[in-house]
This record gives sequence, structure tokens and C-alpha cells, in this order.
Amino acid sequence: MTYIAFLAATLLYFSVGPGGPLHNDRWFHALRGRVDALEPDFWMGFVLLVVVPCAAGALVSGRLQALVGDAAVLLLGAAALFFSLGRQDWAALLNRFKARAVAGDLEGAVLTLEAAGSGPIKADDPDSAVDASLRILLFEGFQRWFPPVLYFLLLGPVAAVGYRLIVMGSNDRQVPLGSLRHFLDWLPSRVLLLTFGIVGNFEAIRPVLAERSFDADIATDELLLEALEVAMPAQTGEVGDRAEQLRQGLQSALVVWVLVASILVIIS
Repeated sequence: MTYIAFLAATLLYFSVGPGGPLHNDRWFHALRGRVDALEPDFWMGFVLLVVVPCAAGALVSGRLQALVGDAAVLLLGAAALFFSLGRQDWAALLNRFKARAVAGDLEGAVLTLEAAGSGPIKADDPDSAVDASLRILLFEGFQRWFPPVLYFLLLGPVAAVGYRLIVMGSNDRQVPLGSLRHFLDWLPSRVLLLTFGIVGNFEAIRPVLAERSFDADIATDELLLEALEVAMPAQTGEVGDRAEQLRQGLQSALVVWVLVASILVIIS
């Protein structure tokens, strides 16, 4: 049932896109405001913002499973995973960025990302601005699907929901959950690096896997972009080609993850 829930949520997400009642996060923003007003320490804030909602969801799931059996696992599992997926329409964002960049409006392309919630992109020159923008786009494409799916398949719906709640609270000044997010991104990002090697040039990416994977100081977005451009280099150095390579790399990796999950279900 977990596998079927995974397929159902993934198909729904990529067919209709993010949004709808499950992506209405006003309840979380209201909760965060109340928690911030208490001025809690880090761990108390973590418990109130992440542990308590996850525990409540697990309790409801357990009660429904006792009443209706496996149907609850399927329905609530698919709902939990869909909730855990990213809120940004990444394909549309990438298209807007690429269109402006190809037209020569790099400033407008950067503003597109900032308007989408990336925060200010600080760069000393156009090349740095392009690299920073591509890192943001790649990381957004990564975090919207890969980490929640991996934790859903390994640990269940509560783990996927917990990941998304940490992402949603990562910019909270009172309870800075961003440090936990960096920790949780470690395993999915390294698995994605390996996937880039599978769909691209594995020999080229081996030094990155060997030398950079265990570097605690490297940012996840920097590592992902470095690995992708080594394993699956763009046809040219133009920003439009580099942006398109992000799409192709993540789409290929997504297909590999779905196929691997399917094979593991079949042989288990």
C-alpha cells in the first residue's frame, strides 16, 4: 500500500501540480506565530512545530487504519506524501527564468527567482549571478520531491511530513530549523549524486562522490550543481542550455528513483 500511495501522490503531483487544500499552509503559519510568541528554545520549538503535528497525524492515521484497514494506509499515505511535496511550480519557474535569461535579461531572470521566494541573490558579476541562480533552481527542484519521497519510502508518511514541516519552518527566526534541514538533506542529496552518475557519466562524477560527498562545509545546492554539470554537462555554457540541463538531469533522476522503487517492490 505504501508503494501505491507513493505512485498515486507522484502522479497527482506531476499531473495537476502543487496546490489545493493539502498545500494550504495557513494553519502552520498560524501555529508558528503562536509558538514564536512563547519565545521557546530551539528544541521546544521543534517539538511544537514538528513533533506535535506529526504525532497528531500519526494518531489519526492509526485510528482510521483500525476502522477501515489498508484503505486508510493508501488514502492517508498518498495525502501525507502529497502534503510533503514542494509548493513551488518548479517547471514554470524554470521556464520563466530561462526565457528571461535567453532574452538577455539576466537581471529580470534573477528577479523572477527572488519574487518566487529565493531571497536576495547577491553576486559580484553576471557569471556569479548565473551560478547562484542555477544553484537555487536545482535545489528547489531537488527538495520539492526527492527528500520527502526517500523518507516516505524508508520511514513512512510521518517522516515525509516531518521533513516538509522542517522546510516550512527553516526561515523562522525564533526557532531556526534550517540546521536540521541541512542534516536531513544529506542522505537524499548523496543518493541523487549517485543517480546523476547512473544517468550520466559515472567516471566523471566519481571524484566528486569520493572527495566532496563527506565535506561537511559544502552547501547542498553547490554540491548538486557541481555534480550535475560534471556528470551531465550542458551542450554549451550558455545560461539557457545550463538551465535546460537542470530539467533533464532531475527528470532522468526521478525516473530512475521510480524504477528502483518499483523493482524493489517486485522482488521483495
